[in-house]
Amino acid sequence: MSRQFSPGLLAILALASCIAAAAEPPAASRQIAQDGRVVPGPAITPKQVRSADHPRFPPGWTCSECHTVTFGTDVISTASRQYWNNYAHLTQDKIWERVVKALPGRERFSMATVHRGRPTNTTIDFVLDKDERVFYAVSEKGTEKLTHLKRNPNISAVRADGWTVAEGGARQWFSIQIDGTSEVITSKDARFMPILKKYELVRISEERAVRRFDIQRITPRHIVFFDTTLLAEGMSPYQYWSRDGRQ
Repeated sequence: MSRQFSPGLLAILALASCIAAAAEPPAASRQIAQDGRVVPGPAITPKQVRSADHPRFPPGWTCSECHTVTFGTDVISTASRQYWNNYAHLTQDKIWERVVKALPGRERFSMATVHRGRPTNTTIDFVLDKDERVFYAVSEKGTEKLTHLKRNPNISAVRADGWTVAEGGARQWFSIQIDGTSEVITSKDARFMPILKKYELVRISEERAVRRFDIQRITPRHIVFFDTTLLAEGMSPYQYWSRDGRQ
């Protein structure tokens, strides 16, 4: 026999249910504590995107701090790609504008070359040609890196700046990472002098430079523009520029 309740009893039960619900504290917004408490999450892949109900977390945290992530291998780190997947992106033209603004003149880079499977890293000044979207560098003839480049033109270079423990200040970081190739241009090449003028030598005459230097013409395939202040704009701190326009 089915149980039936009078209208009066149903009203009492409904009222009791409302009172009980009101007595329960409201559900707190899920948030990873600012003090660094880790909330374990399910295993994920680098390509996954944060869900709408994902707990809020302090700026600077990465997926791997709470999740087990299986990273792959590609030109651009898949760990960095997690930021790209979960934050807004600048257009290719906007990224290039920021690169141009960040490199107004001769800027010191660290550049790696490869010879017989071993990398060599040296510091060198780059000058950006914003119209051709290439970099120029002047190097002493006979240096190790030029010898490497004549055999293997692939290079990786980075310009970095930011907060350090010793200096204090705002905890912000900035870098421009270049993946590309370098063509060695000798003084016998018709392009040498026009490029040398773009480079704007200091402390040495053009006559001496012709005898002393070779020029590198660095063509970037990819640029990783990293700026932690972009997070305040709701943007990924990692922005990827490609020569072919693909991201």
